[in-house]
Amino acid sequence: MRQWDVVGKWVPLSDKKPSLIIDGTSKWIGPMWAQIDDNMILRYTPTKTQFTSGAQVVLDVSTLPMVVEELAKVPPEARRGPLIVNPRTGLPYRNSYFGEVWRRVRKIGGISKEVWNRDMRAAAVTEARQAAAPTDDVAKLAGHSNKRTTARIYDRDRLQASRRVAQARVAHRDTDGEQGVS
Repeated sequence: MRQWDVVGKWVPLSDKKPSLIIDGTSKWIGPMWAQIDDNMILRYTPTKTQFTSGAQVVLDVSTLPMVVEELAKVPPEARRGPLIVNPRTGLPYRNSYFGEVWRRVRKIGGISKEVWNRDMRAAAVTEARQAAAPTDDVAKLAGHSNKRTTARIYDRDRLQASRRVAQARVAHRDTDGEQGVS
């Protein structure tokens, strides 16, 4: 998921997307508790595709241990409105907050300044492909209407891809009994 699809974002009141969360001259657009059903299924349309392909993502939250652990910290009676709120204000965090958090995490983790928070989405796609998840499934989870986008842009594991190709070629030679060409 893109960061703003997880935490939402504050936009000007003039933005065409509807919102019930208004603070001053801005309104908040983002995930709401109502988007998670009784079976822990989250359904949402990524903001990037909302006005283009309209691709919807359906996510079984119960299969994500870290997310389940965080959601369990929210008492059932508080599970209304935005999914993630600032406990001091009761409103969603401002856009700059997660950028600050990312910079601190990156520094603590020894992650290069060239790595952006948005790179984590591509890392998740790459990890899924390394784990042999089918590109079709990964594309659906990423909200891509075209699996070529997933393979071309988000799956960044070119080294492992070259290794898989080399292994397949060697295995083919061994079963076919013919010499291949490098």
